[in-house]
Amino acid sequence: MMTEDYNSQPIRRRRTEFFLHDLNSLFADAIRHYDDGDILQKALDAGMRVLEGTRGFLAIMHRETGEMTVCSTAGEGWTEQTRRLRVQLAQEDTRGITGHVAVTSQPYFTGNADQDPYYVRYFEDTLSEVAVPILGGQGQTLGVINIDRSEPDAFDMEDCAHLTAIGQAAAVALALQGFSSRETALIEIGKNLTSTLETGELMKKVVDIAAEALRFEDCSVFLIEENSDHLVLQASRGALDSDSGLAAYHLGEGLTGWVAQHGEPIRVEEPPRDPRWKGRFAEIPMEEIGAFLAVPIIIRDHIMGVLRVLRRKSYSPWFSNRFTETDERVLITIASQLGAAVENARSFERLVRAERMAAWGELSAKSAHMIGNRSFALKGDLNELKHLISELADGEQKRVLAEVSTGMERGIDRLDEILREFRDFVVATQLSPADSDINQVIQEVVAESYPRRSPVQLTLNLAEGLPVIRCDASKLKRALSELIENSLSFQPEGGELRISTSRLQPAEKSAFKLAHTLDYLRIEISDTGPGVEEDIKEKIFKPFFTSRVKGMGLGLSIVKGIIEAHHGQVIENGVEGHGASFNIFLPLYQTR
Repeated sequence: MMTEDYNSQPIRRRRTEFFLHDLNSLFADAIRHYDDGDILQKALDAGMRVLEGTRGFLAIMHRETGEMTVCSTAGEGWTEQTRRLRVQLAQEDTRGITGHVAVTSQPYFTGNADQDPYYVRYFEDTLSEVAVPILGGQGQTLGVINIDRSEPDAFDMEDCAHLTAIGQAAAVALALQGFSSRETALIEIGKNLTSTLETGELMKKVVDIAAEALRFEDCSVFLIEENSDHLVLQASRGALDSDSGLAAYHLGEGLTGWVAQHGEPIRVEEPPRDPRWKGRFAEIPMEEIGAFLAVPIIIRDHIMGVLRVLRRKSYSPWFSNRFTETDERVLITIASQLGAAVENARSFERLVRAERMAAWGELSAKSAHMIGNRSFALKGDLNELKHLISELADGEQKRVLAEVSTGMERGIDRLDEILREFRDFVVATQLSPADSDINQVIQEVVAESYPRRSPVQLTLNLAEGLPVIRCDASKLKRALSELIENSLSFQPEGGELRISTSRLQPAEKSAFKLAHTLDYLRIEISDTGPGVEEDIKEKIFKPFFTSRVKGMGLGLSIVKGIIEAHHGQVIENGVEGHGASFNIFLPLYQTR
C-alpha cells in the first residue's frame, strides 16, 4: 500500500500542479517542435515526473509488422538488450500489459504485478505498473507509454488520466509528424509533376514518392486508353511494373475498373472477400494482400484513370493494417495533382502536334496550289492531245495513243482527288458555326452521299425533339459523308447501314469517358460489314493510315479533326466480324 504521506492532499495537489505545468509544456513542444527527435522522450520523462515512476518506456507500433518497438526509456536498470525489446502482439500468451493496452486501446494499471494475468516480468523489483495507449485520429493505437514502480498499489485512476493526457500530447506530435511527412511528399510530387512533361517518367516518380513517403507498400497508376474501354497500367512500384503497358482492365472490371467506371474511391480490408474483386493483376501475392485503396484520377469532371495502393496483411490477428480516411484524402490529393500533370503533358504534346500540323498544313496548301496549277495545265495539254489523236486515221497507232491518253486522264483525276484530300485535311478544323438541326444535316448528307441503287439497305432512326446545336453544318456533312462512303466501300455485295441520333443518357457518359457536367448529342453510324480489327482501332484515325487500296489515309483523320474542332469525340466501338460502329458525341453547351 502507498504511504499516507504519498496520498496526502498537499502532495496530490503538488503532483497535479507538476502535471499541469508539464502537460502544458509538452503540448507546446508537440506543436512547435514535433519534428524534434526527442519529443517522445520528453513525453516519457513528463510521465515519469508526474507519476514518480521507477522506470518507464515508450513503444511505437510498426504498422507493417504489427509489433511494438521500444524507442524511449527512462529510469533504472535498462540495458542495451532491454532497450532493444520488441513487444510482439502476435504471441498471445506473452504479449504483456503493453501488448494488452495496444490491442484494446484502453489504459490499464495493476498494483500487484505478480498476480496480474497480463504482466510479463522484465525487472525483479516491479510491483505496480500503468500503461496507456497513444491513439491516432481514427482511434487506432500508435504506441504505448508504460511506467512502473517498486511499491504495491502505487497507481490509481487519476494517474491513468494524467498519463493518458500525456499520451495524447505524444499523439499530437506523431500526427503532426505524419502531416509534415505527407506535406513534404505532396510538395515533392508537385515539384516533379510541374517539371516533367514526359508521362512515363511522371508516373514512375509519383508511385515512388507515394510509396516511400506515405508508407504505401505498393502503388500503381492505370490510365484509360483513348478510343477504348481499357484501363491500362502505366507504372507500378513493385513486381507489377514489368507489366506496364500490358496489364489492363475493362471499365467496371474488378475493384480498379469499378473505380474508373463510377468515379468513386474504394477503401476495403481483405479485398479478395469483396464481390467486385477479380485479382487479375496484383502487386503482391494474393494471400498477403491485407488492405486496398483506389481513387479516381479526375480532371475537369473527366475520369482519366485510377491510382491505387495496397498493404500487406498484419502479422497480428489483433492489429488491422487498414487504410484510413486520412490515407484516402492524401491519395485523392495525389491523384488530383497527377491528373493535372498528365493533362498538362498531353496539352503540351497536342500543342507540339498542332504546331507541326500547322506547319505541315501550310506547306501542303502551298504545294497543293502549285500542283493544282500544273494539273490544270496538264488537262489543257491532254485535251489538245486528244484532239490531235481524234484527227488521226483509224489504226493500231490511234488505238494505242487513245489508251495512253485515257491512262493520263485517270492519273490526273487521281491527282485531283489527292489534292482534294489535302485541302480537306488542311481546312478540317476551320469552322464557320451556325445554329443547325442535326437531323436535317443527316438527311441532307444522306441525300447527297447515299447512292439510290446501292445494294446496302439504309435505316434511319432519328430521335425527335433534339435541341438545335451550334456547328459548322458543311464540315459535319463532310465528316458524315466520309463515314457513309467508308461503310459502303466495305459492303460491296450488300448489307445494312444504320444511322441514328439520340440525346446521350447521363448513365452512358462514364462508359464513353465523357465529362459528367455536359450534355451530348450522339450520332451512331454502324453497318454489317467486316468491322475494324482490334489491333488497328487506335490507328484508324491517324493521318496516312489506311486499309483500303484507294485514298491516302486522310479520311478518318479528317473526320476526327472536324469532330474535335466541335469539342466532340468520335470513337469506333464495333466488334470485329460483326460490323463497324462509329459513335460521334457533340456537346450541347454550344447550343443557344
